[in-house]
Amino acid sequence: MFEVIPAIDILGGKCVRLKQGRYESPIIYSPDPVDVARQWAAAGARRLHVVDLDGARTGTPENIALIKTIIKEAGLPVQAGGGIRNFTTISELLGYGADRIILGTTAIKNPNLLSSVCEKFDDRIAVAIDAKGNFAAAEGWMYVSKKDVLTLAKEAIGLGVRRFIYTEISRDGMLAGPNFEGIRAFAAATGVAVIASGGISSKEDILKLKELGVEGCIVGKALYEGKIKPEDLTV
Repeated sequence: MFEVIPAIDILGGKCVRLKQGRYESPIIYSPDPVDVARQWAAAGARRLHVVDLDGARTGTPENIALIKTIIKEAGLPVQAGGGIRNFTTISELLGYGADRIILGTTAIKNPNLLSSVCEKFDDRIAVAIDAKGNFAAAEGWMYVSKKDVLTLAKEAIGLGVRRFIYTEISRDGMLAGPNFEGIRAFAAATGVAVIASGGISSKEDILKLKELGVEGCIVGKALYEGKIKPEDLTV
């Protein structure tokens, strides 16, 4: 089933959105991410995408307590990421009730860990492929790998990864529409489950992505600014 997944990005304990990953100009949408999670659950969301932006930047999760509260209160599956870079934290969050853990920097910089957690937790591990041009970014998008996204993706598949979250950074938070061809090509080249993210600005964008055969899409700014309606979460 195709899933439209609301994003809850946490920075300084607040629910925010960034433009193209720029930390210096966050847009604050709510001081209470847990309340936002309840709102999207009540609107019919089937899953939440929760990211600790502080953790993504520093490498140490800084909003774990908030993420745990969202897992407890939302009443629906939560995929969580942001600064989760060791086995203990991954195991802790999955044990607490997270449905999936999203790894980004780890996939680029620690393939041994990626292999071991995929072996133990299988498809509860998803890898974020954040594309800056043809290359993969990490560490809150401040570091850009020398590996192109497809090389990185295929290496991850070889280590046991069965799901990617594919984001084009240039489109993130810009409401300019996704790169449908780029998403289609990435999904076709990898042959595993792909969740699309970045630039989704309307119900029409969601329906086009659904036609591409990807597993789902993550919606952020467009949802918070009313361009995507709560009822569109169940298309």
